[in-house]
Amino acid sequence: MAAKRLLEVESKFLFNPSLVATLRSNKGCPAFKQLEDLGTRSFTDAYYDHRDILSKNGIWLRQRTTSGFELLEAKVRISGDFSRSTFDEIIDHKKITDAIRPHLPQFNTGRKNFGLDLLAKYTTTRQNFRADDKFAVVLDYTDFGHSVGEVELMMEDEAEAHRDIDRFMARYPWFFMKGKAEGKLEAYLRIYDNGHFGLK
Repeated sequence: MAAKRLLEVESKFLFNPSLVATLRSNKGCPAFKQLEDLGTRSFTDAYYDHRDILSKNGIWLRQRTTSGFELLEAKVRISGDFSRSTFDEIIDHKKITDAIRPHLPQFNTGRKNFGLDLLAKYTTTRQNFRADDKFAVVLDYTDFGHSVGEVELMMEDEAEAHRDIDRFMARYPWFFMKGKAEGKLEAYLRIYDNGHFGLK
């Protein structure tokens, strides 16, 4: 029997920047059962597509550059939307090729980023935390003025992961604000290119 793959299950959230210091010191009410500050890092994401064909099929081809190191990755959406989603993250070049070939059979595998068009590019400063022993909590600030938080789990069972995330966020309402959180790429396309995905 083939081993099940780990899926990236995430839920975005709004947060009040004035409460980040309280989060870091774990003095909220209630306090997290466990909280580890994993530090801050910056990276630049560039997304590639051709006439929105990949993105409309739930595939995001992304090159992430961190401290000069470039990683090409395909994020294939299993379910969800910009705010609450499950992805299969692929970094193997052959598997990336296999994922996008059915949608863009004419693309050039020999060219950087498969010769596709640049869809978006921005830099993010990310504060990283690990909470209650298993939840990744990240706070992202972009160079175009947008900020958003994410709670992430890597699990095989998507439904169980979403239930765990929902219970976790409900436990700490003082930090995880209610309301629809707008993802970084969604915000970028809304600001700079209203033609994508019906965004206004």
